[in-house]
Amino acid sequence: MKRLLPVLGLLLASCGDVKNPNGMPDQPTGPATVKVLPSRPAKPDPAAAKTENAVMPSDTSLTGAWLMLDGALRGHDAQVLNQLMDPEYGLWILEKAGNTPLVTRVANVSNFRSQEQQPLFNLEKTLMTCAAPTAVTKLPTASCPAGTFPAEGCFSASATGFRALNFWPQAAIKGGTRQQGQAAQGRAMGSVLQTRTGYQYHFSKSAGAGGRWRLVFIDMRGACPK
Repeated sequence: MKRLLPVLGLLLASCGDVKNPNGMPDQPTGPATVKVLPSRPAKPDPAAAKTENAVMPSDTSLTGAWLMLDGALRGHDAQVLNQLMDPEYGLWILEKAGNTPLVTRVANVSNFRSQEQQPLFNLEKTLMTCAAPTAVTKLPTASCPAGTFPAEGCFSASATGFRALNFWPQAAIKGGTRQQGQAAQGRAMGSVLQTRTGYQYHFSKSAGAGGRWRLVFIDMRGACPK
C-alpha cells in the first residue's frame, strides 16, 4: 500500500491545473485564436462636411429655413442663427449709409451692430406675423418713392432678381472683400420679402440632393433703396 501512494499522487497531480513558475495557470499550447475586428465606418466626405451641419434639422425647404430664422430672431437664439448662416460664405448684411450701400460680413451674429448700433436681433421688431411666406413666381415690387407694394404680406421666390443687382461699385465693405461678397451674392437661390419694411432675406442651398437652405444675405435697405 505504501508503494501505491506515490503513484496515486502523481495521477492526481496530472488531473489538476498545472502551475507555471509565477503561480498562474499555463496558457493553452493549442493554435492561437484570431480575433476578427469589425470594419471601420466610412469617413464623411470632407466636402459635404463643409456645407452640412449634423446639428441642423433635416428640413431642406426654403420655408423651413425661413421659419428657423423667424424663430431664432424672436427667441434671440444666436446659436441657431449662427448655424443657419452659410458655412462657407458667411452672412452678409446690406444697409444704407446715407446714400452709400454698406455691406458687412458677419462671422458671429452676436458681434454684429447696424448703422444705428443695433444688434441683429433688433430685426425681431420688424418681423410680420406670417405663418409662412407665400410662394410666388416673382417678388412684388414697391411703387417708389411711396414704398407701397401691390400686395401685403410675406412672399418667397427665386433669388434671380437679387443676384442681378450691382450695388458693389458704390458700396463700402466691412469684414470681407468685394470678391467674397459677390461670391456670396451669387450663391443666393431663394428670397423672402416682408412688405412691412421691404426687407429681403436671401438664402443659399448647399450642394447635394439633401442640401439645406442657409441664410447668406439680408437686405435691410427697405422698399426703395437708392
